[in-house]
Amino acid sequence: MRRPWSYFGLNSGAFASQVRLARVWIPLAIVSVVLFWQLAVVPLAGEAWSFWSTLLFYAILGPAVTFLVLDWIAAEVKLREDAQTRLSSLFSELQEAHDLLGGIQRVTASFAAAADLQATLDAAAAGLEEVTGATGSALSLNFEGVQLDETHGLAPEVAEVARARGPALLAAPLEKVPAGDGAFWVLQARVRGARENTGYVQAWFGNRPDERQQEAFDIIVTQLGAAAEAAASRTRDLFILSEVDRTMRAEGNLGRLLHTLLDQMLARAGGGAGAVYLAEEGGLLQMAADRNFDHAGPVPPIRPGQGLIGNVASRGESLLLDEIGPDLRSSAVAPVLAEAGSAVLLPMVLEETLLGVVVLSHSEPRHFTRSGVTLLELLAGQVSWAVRNARAYLHSEELAIAEERARIAREIHDGVAQSLAFSALKLDLIERLRHKEPDRAAAELHSVRRTVRELIKEVRRSIFALRPVDLERYGFVETLRRYVTDYGQQNEIAGSLELEDGLQLPLKAETVLFRIFQEAMNNVAKHARASTVAVRAGSSEATVFLEVKDDGLGFDPETVGDRVSTAGGLGLKQMRERMQAQGGNLMIDTAPGSGTWLRAELPV
Repeated sequence: MRRPWSYFGLNSGAFASQVRLARVWIPLAIVSVVLFWQLAVVPLAGEAWSFWSTLLFYAILGPAVTFLVLDWIAAEVKLREDAQTRLSSLFSELQEAHDLLGGIQRVTASFAAAADLQATLDAAAAGLEEVTGATGSALSLNFEGVQLDETHGLAPEVAEVARARGPALLAAPLEKVPAGDGAFWVLQARVRGARENTGYVQAWFGNRPDERQQEAFDIIVTQLGAAAEAAASRTRDLFILSEVDRTMRAEGNLGRLLHTLLDQMLARAGGGAGAVYLAEEGGLLQMAADRNFDHAGPVPPIRPGQGLIGNVASRGESLLLDEIGPDLRSSAVAPVLAEAGSAVLLPMVLEETLLGVVVLSHSEPRHFTRSGVTLLELLAGQVSWAVRNARAYLHSEELAIAEERARIAREIHDGVAQSLAFSALKLDLIERLRHKEPDRAAAELHSVRRTVRELIKEVRRSIFALRPVDLERYGFVETLRRYVTDYGQQNEIAGSLELEDGLQLPLKAETVLFRIFQEAMNNVAKHARASTVAVRAGSSEATVFLEVKDDGLGFDPETVGDRVSTAGGLGLKQMRERMQAQGGNLMIDTAPGSGTWLRAELPV
């Protein structure tokens, strides 16, 4: 920014004007004085003093005028030079301030771009040295139990001193500290976040830092506290999203899933009470999960448009209430808001379909922030997906049960019932033949016995396949052991089981894999005519798997791909589709006369 010379004590325009005027009035003044002297003074002196008066006049006047003019010019030039010196000094100061602000801006940008606390710490170490000119730095952050320490630019023995003195910072912000082979000036300060998270920052200098360096240090420390808190918040949000995703994959029961997700949302919101209302048939909102508030007996359903919750359901938009007065509590028609000082209500909408409303409340006013509502809306969206998936799973289970009932009825009608009817006819024939043709009657009776024994095996096989399996009670591994042991006894097939040590699966993976396992084992019992079957289960880096291998007849997959099995009602095509719906894969290797190998894989 250009400033006038008068700002620095000299008006350059006035000086130029005075010089221009001096070129006119100084000659005129000299001429006037000479004329006055020659015409007025000299004649009065007479001829005797004429020569000496003239000489004296010019000897004094000329040097005096010259001295006065040059002195005036020198004084003005001196003012101009002083102004230029001050201008140069000010420009240097402005340039240094500009460089400092630019450095702070770069460091702040690196803070904002940091993905996590460690990246924030690295950016702070580099920024301190860039902005303050420090020899090295030592930093430490402790956010929610996560301790991160960093030294940068310091010799090992100096870094050891820095780490040792870090937890016990003295009150003095600037100290001279002996370390290594010399001594350093150390600027030090604590870092505090909004949640009382603490840390410290040290900047080590070879020479005593000046005031500007200390100011830059203070600015960086302040920025570091805010940036570290933001990075920690992002880390918490990512962790919660990861936990929500893991919960959705692991939990199959809708009620437990909703309670777990509600707990995670309340943890992110900083406590309080909460409830999840699900939209039932007819549009009524029924509370399906609740936390941290009392209600006597069942909570009545809420109609769309009724109270705060019903209005949120009707509009499909989130609602943040900084303060809830008595009038709002009485009109809320929901016990979760009865003691609330503030609340946030989040609709659960997928593809323009209302699935429910999540309500989070807190006894203190203004507890929820608008910036925090964004993550809560994202979590509510995750809950929406969980509800839809759970309902779709229940619907598929209902369809599977209906298909299973139809299959059992069909098999009984086509298999056991017809065989029993045929056996009854043979018994009638035996009754007629036992006196006339006893030998033929005995042969027919032997045939009936054989048929009945086969029917008993078939009925037992069906009962074994259809009996409920308590995965939640025994767990996947123990259930496999029990199943394989009973399987061999029921089907007269030698079974073996190989399990990896410490095998653990998500609940949904357990359910899907065990269903595929049952199908495969029942197909072996029904169709393979095998003498042995081997089962193996384990996990790799990103998947869990289960294998079933028998030494039976094998088959041609192209000819039986859509055939329904006797035990589970699923053909190979349906088994593959079930695995693919969970992001898994089903592989089968078989051929007539070569046995069958089946492998089911699911991602974890």
